[in-house]
Amino acid sequence: MKFNYRWLFLIISSMNYVSSEGHTFLVSDYGVYPNDDLDDTIGIQLAVNAAIKHGFASDIIFEYGIYTITSTILIMNATDLTIRGQGADQTYLIGYNQVSMFFTQYCQALTLTSFSIDYNPLPFTAGYVVNVDDKYLDIKVVPPHQADINRQVQAILRYDPIEMRPAFGPNTYEIYQMPPTDAKTTVVSPGVLRLPLRLPSKFLKGDPIVARYAFGGHAIYGQDVTDMTIQSITIYTSWGMGFVTLRARRLNIMNYQVLPQNGRWMSSIVDCMHFADTREYISISDSICEAMGDDGLNVHAVFFLVTEIISSNTIIIAATNWTDPLDFGVGTTLEFSYNQQPFTIHENGTVSSLIFNSTNSRKIIFTNSVSVNVGDWVCVANTPLLTIRNFTVANNRARGVLLETRNVDIRKSLFKRTSGPAVLIQPSIYWHEGPEARNISLSENIYIDNNEGIAQEKGIITILPDPLQLVPVINDIRIESSTFYFGIYSQALLQCDNTNLLLIRGNYIATNSSTPFISICNSRNISAENNCVVNSETKIDEYYSFDPTTPCSKNLSSLIDLPSSAFNSSFPPPVVLKDFFLLNRRYRLNKGQYFE
Repeated sequence: MKFNYRWLFLIISSMNYVSSEGHTFLVSDYGVYPNDDLDDTIGIQLAVNAAIKHGFASDIIFEYGIYTITSTILIMNATDLTIRGQGADQTYLIGYNQVSMFFTQYCQALTLTSFSIDYNPLPFTAGYVVNVDDKYLDIKVVPPHQADINRQVQAILRYDPIEMRPAFGPNTYEIYQMPPTDAKTTVVSPGVLRLPLRLPSKFLKGDPIVARYAFGGHAIYGQDVTDMTIQSITIYTSWGMGFVTLRARRLNIMNYQVLPQNGRWMSSIVDCMHFADTREYISISDSICEAMGDDGLNVHAVFFLVTEIISSNTIIIAATNWTDPLDFGVGTTLEFSYNQQPFTIHENGTVSSLIFNSTNSRKIIFTNSVSVNVGDWVCVANTPLLTIRNFTVANNRARGVLLETRNVDIRKSLFKRTSGPAVLIQPSIYWHEGPEARNISLSENIYIDNNEGIAQEKGIITILPDPLQLVPVINDIRIESSTFYFGIYSQALLQCDNTNLLLIRGNYIATNSSTPFISICNSRNISAENNCVVNSETKIDEYYSFDPTTPCSKNLSSLIDLPSSAFNSSFPPPVVLKDFFLLNRRYRLNKGQYFE
């Protein structure tokens, strides 16, 4: 009989096609059902494990309703996996312990989409001070906040319940403390909660406050992930940050929201998003971060220290705080700077070998010789391209975005009532975060009532290396075609420290202050053109001033081109905010109507 090889080829091809098809894993097939008040953690983990074992494109599907999570869902070594709900307003994952909801590691093409995350109990409480003592505050808890017992209190801030943001101006006040080990929260009468203090505070009877408990896990954490996507996810609170990654490669965030739910005075108790040592790119669009206990977004790498030189191409480096960032991988480019000039690069090298030396140190072998010293700072140079479109940060405790990276483009975004600067550009040895920024474009954005409270600096946009240097280290910043509305306590438009090559062009600036709104320290090549300044109260005689504080010196700045003619154009705001409104019982922003 003559064998038909053509049919054999078709059969094998069909088998390969069927075996490589995606598969749908319903969590209900693993005993997980919504709204039954049973712990769903084990069943969800089984579904995740089965999808990963399947090895091909897979969807894990949640139904409509509420799911109960008591421990972290681990997603390890997944490829082309999507975890999908029925919509952020239809599928709710509720955490009942101080844990991360999802911990992801060594994954490729992982997508989380179409559900919400919340926690019960909350990681914070809020209310009005009814009694003050050197060792405690008693507060009358305001619903929906809870009188939680046996909690350690890590931070307390004064709040403005009318403006729905942390108190600002002269009312600004906050304490951080190492929680007392011998005292936790107690209920002293119905609805009245006692908050232990380590030291006496300046809170007064009648003050509205938000108290954050000891920090725990982040809602979503990713480490060593590639092509991770967060889409149509809402986080109402978290015991840590909302979405955090370390060494992610190619991050995509779309329609991601961190919002206060049901009249709460806070959302996540720390950052909305925090990305360390990201590679290639980060793309953020159509997203909102509101009422967090810290920044809207922080993007940075980490500083290490050279502790030993073995040869011309081999050294030992050590972590200065947490150790996970040490495993940055072969092929990484490292930059070196002198200990007393941490943001001025003098050498770089490409890693050919990364060897464990101790818990907090690694032996590094380079492809090339490197001329370095013991005590030099070391930072990863492979920074991502950061692209942001239609992003809102509002009513939070600290900054809008904290940029310790390079090649940034932020457009068509709204920064409203951020307690600190809307944009802070700050490599920091204090936090061991860097590198120094360069090539940042801030265009077609709107800034409203920023920099009036906690974390206030000298400018709505602040460039402030920590520590300050004698020479410029931040390069190529453009602030263009944007609208600025100063609040009463906003300070200046721009704090410009250690900056080279900055341009202010085509902006609409509304202020009622007569003081200079650009502060300069040890900078050069600062220029402006075609800006419109609206001031109905007073006349501005000088638009900039030199910071007199040490180590700033007027003699260390040069090529400052900020004439009055650069601020006397007349045109309407290039970006217009049209509406804020209430939707679905929670304060939200109408993203479709930010701009005209």
